[in-house]
Amino acid sequence: MEKSENVFFETEQEISRPTEYDAFYDMIDQETELTGTVLLSQYDEEFGNDILKLVVNGMPVFIVREDLAFKKQQLPLAHYVGETIYFQLIEVNEEKGFLIGSTKKIKEKEFDRLHMQLKEGKTFQAKVTKILRYGAYLVIGDTSVQMLNKDFAEDHTTIGDILTIGDSIEVRFNRITENKNLRVEPLVKYKNEVSVSLADIEPNQVVLGTVRNIKKWGIFVRIAPNLDALCSIPTHLEVREGDKVSFKITQVLTEEKRIRGKIVRLVNNN
Repeated sequence: MEKSENVFFETEQEISRPTEYDAFYDMIDQETELTGTVLLSQYDEEFGNDILKLVVNGMPVFIVREDLAFKKQQLPLAHYVGETIYFQLIEVNEEKGFLIGSTKKIKEKEFDRLHMQLKEGKTFQAKVTKILRYGAYLVIGDTSVQMLNKDFAEDHTTIGDILTIGDSIEVRFNRITENKNLRVEPLVKYKNEVSVSLADIEPNQVVLGTVRNIKKWGIFVRIAPNLDALCSIPTHLEVREGDKVSFKITQVLTEEKRIRGKIVRLVNNN
């Protein structure tokens, strides 16, 4: 990012133009939400930080990185240039003729409002924005929320098995973490309607399976639709979630509806 000694003033006209500062102080007191187009992003020596620049009523407005996002992030700010964003004013510098803005305060209020509505039992349509190994990020309005695979389905089906980026799902409150991550879960947990009779499964059978979930104490392997078997972590090979494996069944616990076994070898996905 290009550095600048000072981006406060670009023209003499901007310096000498009379300004009605009272209106800006009123906007701060009333926490007025404003919109503006980001004109530039760069590192500024005077702020000692990355900044965005906008203009309100002819006055330059600067938003520093820490006042931009609800949570700390170090991504480049260049992608904001040309975008229209919501912000509010938080400071007036009459001496140098500029304003300080914040989008963070608006996002914090939106987050707190959504958190309260979810806790009170309101449900929302959430759109999937990113699929992760352990779950997914979704968005409700402009607020990002999380869903874990373990909260998505009645079995070990993952979110990525069923949903793709852009899909929507009705969600409700699950919990909020110490780091203020809003966790949600489906209004109705996914249930695979395809079932396999345990009567068709016998000890010593070797079947093709997919590693679904790795815990410290064992591994779940999908050996049939809606059917996961549990095994210990193998010492003779390294496995990852998603790997295809050859799986030997050692126990069929009919009453508990559980199957145990062991991973024999990795299967070449090609």
